[in-house]
Amino acid sequence: MIVLLSVSVKGLLTIFKGAFMKVKRKKKRRSDHKVMTKEASLLKFLRESRNLSMRNAGAIIGVSSSFVNHAENGRLDLNTAIILKFLKAYGYSLSDFESMKKGNIELPEHTLSECIEILKRLEPSKLKTVKTILESF
Repeated sequence: MIVLLSVSVKGLLTIFKGAFMKVKRKKKRRSDHKVMTKEASLLKFLRESRNLSMRNAGAIIGVSSSFVNHAENGRLDLNTAIILKFLKAYGYSLSDFESMKKGNIELPEHTLSECIEILKRLEPSKLKTVKTILESF
């Protein structure tokens, strides 16, 4: 028994293409996964220490806010040129950045939290003395 199928030429081409064409896959991008580095975390801290939003920082640097976001959240490979752009906008030098990264310069955030913890443990009489000293600055 012979069965004839009614298929148009266009239909045959579609079937042929589907059988032999490569399937397009989504291009893998660096921004698809996070790799948090000390540099990225430090850039975020430096921006926040200057009370800048990502949008404002991007405008100062000359990049988009999403670029700032990707740089700070480990979705971008940071090279020295990129880091220098950020540092110039935030008012820091590369040597300051390297020292902070190595831990040689204590970050102000840590100093403040440590002082608060010490103040919480002080006796009231000593706390008054510290207050007097601080007011003299």
